Amino acid sequence: MWVKCTAILRYNRNFRFVQLRQLSQLDAKANDNADSKMQAWQINSYGGIQELQLNKVTIPVLSNPNDVLVKIDASSVNPIDVAMINGYGSKVLNLMRQAKGCCGKPYSDIEFPLTMGRDFAGTVVSKGHGVDKFKVGDEVWGVIPVEQQGCHSNFVVVNSCLTNLRPQNITYIEAASILYAGLTAWSALYYTGGLCYKTVFPTQSNKQILVLGGSGGVGTLAVQLLKAWRMQVVTTCNTDATDCLYKLGADTVIDYTESDADAKIIAEGPYDIILDCANVGPEVVKSKKYPHHNYITLNSPLLKNIDEHGLVLGAVKNIGDLLKQNIPSDEIKSFVKWGFFAPSPTGIKTIQEFVESSKIVPVVQEVFPFRELPEAYKKVQEGHLRGKIVIDMR
Repeated sequence: MWVKCTAILRYNRNFRFVQLRQLSQLDAKANDNADSKMQAWQINSYGGIQELQLNKVTIPVLSNPNDVLVKIDASSVNPIDVAMINGYGSKVLNLMRQAKGCCGKPYSDIEFPLTMGRDFAGTVVSKGHGVDKFKVGDEVWGVIPVEQQGCHSNFVVVNSCLTNLRPQNITYIEAASILYAGLTAWSALYYTGGLCYKTVFPTQSNKQILVLGGSGGVGTLAVQLLKAWRMQVVTTCNTDATDCLYKLGADTVIDYTESDADAKIIAEGPYDIILDCANVGPEVVKSKKYPHHNYITLNSPLLKNIDEHGLVLGAVKNIGDLLKQNIPSDEIKSFVKWGFFAPSPTGIKTIQEFVESSKIVPVVQEVFPFRELPEAYKKVQEGHLRGKIVIDMR
């Protein structure tokens, strides 16, 4: 175990020949020379980790002038990967896939086989005619929207706007651990939490923020983002993670296993924002009377409601749930908001700058080889992580 606190151009056959030639020059083994195949961990139906299969599939082809083809060196496993193999969000994600160019096809033709994996570090092996910021051979890192085929495979095609040159002050393993969780935290705080205004105006900084569950993948990055934005950060964790969170810059770390933890959380308030990275839930936060103005959960019922009730009834239930959670109360006047991952070039730029200036350091709990990817999924499914789980593809 290693613990460390630290993409429409229609390309013709000639273009495909050029792409495959570049692949074979850069990595003959991965391209397999004869049939241009790669390995990918995929599912052909929903049902759990046991559905994961290591398949030999065709290397994806560039279909957009702004795409790049990346040979994956490392990728992380995120909770969304585990949730998606169980079918989470399948109805909405399939509608998004259809809207992106698969119109007229039945869901089964665009849904499976499905490859997970949202963030990566790797090497550019081919690029569209519209890509000027990279050259073949550049080491990059990036993130993939949840409706697209993922990067738990040897190669992936991704829009170049969601890919940057990898920061050279971190390793490829460390780089693969940051962007999905980082963009989830960034989006929840910057947009949902309104810190886009507070970070622009210096007088609006120094707000008091409570991060519930600061030791996980999103939590460790949320703490560091907030400190880079000059906020006062209070966070909770288990006993074994307190030192790590202090090293990451948290002002106050509260061990939630202690009998007086709730009293300490209340005493440190009021909080401009409570970011719930531990799925505590708004009902529990209100019942414990944590003083706050805005509560942000990363576990909204939006996709789950649509999965269970369909698009129309699910949307109606979402509106009802949000209104119900925001009924004014005499005891606590606060707003419940839903935070989401956002594949944002702006967010990537911000995180990159903070990584390169060492204001964000990666936190990697354990690294698994590619052949043991299902074991990595099991680790994430168990929860109680200290940072991220990474897959080494080299």
